[in-house]
Amino acid sequence: MIRVNQNSQLIQQGGVGSTAQTGAVGSDPALAYRISNALRYMNVGDTFTGKIAGMNGQQIELLLADKSTVGAKLSQQMALKVGQTMSFEVTGNAAGKVQLTPLYANLDGSSAIEKALDAAELPLDARTSEMVQSMMEEGMSIDSKSLQDMMRLVNANPDAAPSTIVQMKHFDIPINESNTEQYELYRSNSHQIASEAGHLAEGFAELAKESPSMNREILNIFTGDVPEEVRAQLKNALDGGEYAPVRSVEQSVIQNTEQNPEAVQTADDPEAAKTLPGQPALGEGGNVPAEAPEAGEASRSRGSEALYGEHTVTEDLGKLLDENGRQNLSGRMEDLGIPSSVTEQVRSGKLTTAETLDILKASFEELSKTAPDKEKYASSLKGLMGSDEYGKLLKNEIAGKLLMKPQDVVSREKVQEYFERVLRDTAKAGELLNATGHGDTTLAKGVQNLNRNVDFMNQINQAFTYIQLPLKMNDMAQHGDLYVYTNKKKLAEKDGNVSALLHLEMKTLGTMDIHVRMNPEGNVKTNFILQKEEMLDFIADHLPELDERLKKRGYSMSSNVSLNREAKTVPEIMFDQGRNMRMIQHTSFEAKA
Repeated sequence: MIRVNQNSQLIQQGGVGSTAQTGAVGSDPALAYRISNALRYMNVGDTFTGKIAGMNGQQIELLLADKSTVGAKLSQQMALKVGQTMSFEVTGNAAGKVQLTPLYANLDGSSAIEKALDAAELPLDARTSEMVQSMMEEGMSIDSKSLQDMMRLVNANPDAAPSTIVQMKHFDIPINESNTEQYELYRSNSHQIASEAGHLAEGFAELAKESPSMNREILNIFTGDVPEEVRAQLKNALDGGEYAPVRSVEQSVIQNTEQNPEAVQTADDPEAAKTLPGQPALGEGGNVPAEAPEAGEASRSRGSEALYGEHTVTEDLGKLLDENGRQNLSGRMEDLGIPSSVTEQVRSGKLTTAETLDILKASFEELSKTAPDKEKYASSLKGLMGSDEYGKLLKNEIAGKLLMKPQDVVSREKVQEYFERVLRDTAKAGELLNATGHGDTTLAKGVQNLNRNVDFMNQINQAFTYIQLPLKMNDMAQHGDLYVYTNKKKLAEKDGNVSALLHLEMKTLGTMDIHVRMNPEGNVKTNFILQKEEMLDFIADHLPELDERLKKRGYSMSSNVSLNREAKTVPEIMFDQGRNMRMIQHTSFEAKA
C-alpha cells in the first residue's frame, strides 16, 4: 500500500514504475517489474508507506517496506527530511504518471487534529498529524493522555510509520522492530511466502556447491531422513541386485488422486486438462486452477517450456529435467559408483524427484565410506554437486518443502505442521549460515525474513483469523491468503449464516472476487466480480459445472457475473476490518511463472 498525493509525481524511464535500486534486491529485475506493475495499476485513494532515503532538490527517493526504492519528484516545496517515514496517498494515475501526496498534507487544515495536538502540547507536523488521523480512523480516544502515550510509542519506533504503530496498538499486536517491519510488509502486500520460496531454494542450492559438508547440512535441514525402504533398495542394488522404485511418478499420481480425487484429473489426457479451468473458484480440496485452458494443457506436458520457470516445483523428474538432463544426471551418478539398475530409473524418469534426491543422499553417506578409490569418488562428487541437473533437483525439493500441497489445506493439523516445519527449518538454516560465515548475506536476510513472517502470522492470529497459503499447484509456486472476519456475536448465536469473499489473482483470469453467502439450508449465492472484461463469458460458461459439483455435496447455487476494475488486497481488508464490518473469507492466489 502506498500513500502519496498531488504534491509529488512519480517518474521513470518508459512510463510509470520505479527505479528499484536498493541493496541486494535493487538489481532484481523481477522485483523492479513487480513494483512497476503495482504502481501502474494503483487507484486513486490507494495508500502506501515509505521512508525518505534521499533528497536532491525536489527529487526524492522513497524506501518501501520490501527494501526497494521509488524515485519521485515534488511538484512544490515541502518540509521533508531524510529518514522521515511517512504514509502517502495516490491522488491521480493517468497518462503514464502517478500523482502522490504525503497524507498529512490533507490534514493541516483539520481543526480537530490541531486542537487535539495543542491540548496534548504536541507539535503539529507530518508524524503527529498522521498519528492523530490514524487514531481517529481506528475509533481510538484522542484525549491528551492517549496522544502522549501513543507519541511515546511512535518516537520509540522512528523507522515505522505512525499509522503502523497506531494500528498495531489498536489490534494488540506486540510492537517491536521485527513486528513493525513485518506489519508494513503486509500493508504493502509484500509479504508472500510463495514468492520467496524459489529465491531461497535457489540460494541454498547454489550454496550447496561450496563443499560436501555444506551440501550435507543443507540436505539434512530441508529433506529430512531418507526412508528405510530407499536405503534397503539402494543397498540391494549396490550388492548387485535390482532397484525397485519405492514411490514412482505413477504411484504419486495415484496417491494424490486418492487424497484429492477431482484435483488430479487424467494427467496424460490433454482434453481432460483443458477442462480444469471449469472450476474457477471452488475446486475440490482447495485446488484452484492457475491458468486458462491452454496453460492447463501445457503444464502437464513433459518438456514444456512452462515447466522451466524459476518457480517450477514438481514431483515428476521427467518434468523437471528433459531427456538430456536426465542422461547427464544418471551419467554423473554412475561415475560416483551408483549401479546402473538405479540410474536407469533416473534416465527413464520413472522416479519422483524426492526419491531421486533420497537415493543421492543415501549414496553420499554409503559411498563416502566404501568407495574403493576415494580420490576418484571425491572428484565425481564435486562434478555431480556442481552440475546444473543436481542444482535443479535440490532447488526443486527445497522449494517444495517451503510450499503446501492444496490437499493439505483442508486439514488444520497439516497446515499447523507445515508452519511448524518452516519455522524449524528456517531457524536451523539461519544457524548454519551464521556458523559458516554467511550470516550477513542476502540469503541469510531472506531466511530471517521468512522466519519472522511466519512468527508474525502467529501473532496477528490473536487479532485476526488469517493465514497465508503458499501453495504448490500446477507445478508452480502460487500465493494464497485465507482471512475469515469473525463476528463474535453471530458466532455465538450459531445462526448458520456464512458470508465470504474469495479473492483470486491469476495470470490469465486476472483479478476475481467471489462473494459467497450461504444459509443453514445450504442455499449458496455467489457473485463473481472480474477485472478482465474478456473473461466474463468464460466464467459464465463454466458456472453450470460449479453448480453441479455443489449439488453433489447437497448445496443449491445461484450466481451472477459482473465487472469491477477496483480491488483491495487481503491485508487492506484485514487491517481495515473496524471500518468494514463484514464477515468475510478472503483467499488470494497468484501464479508465479
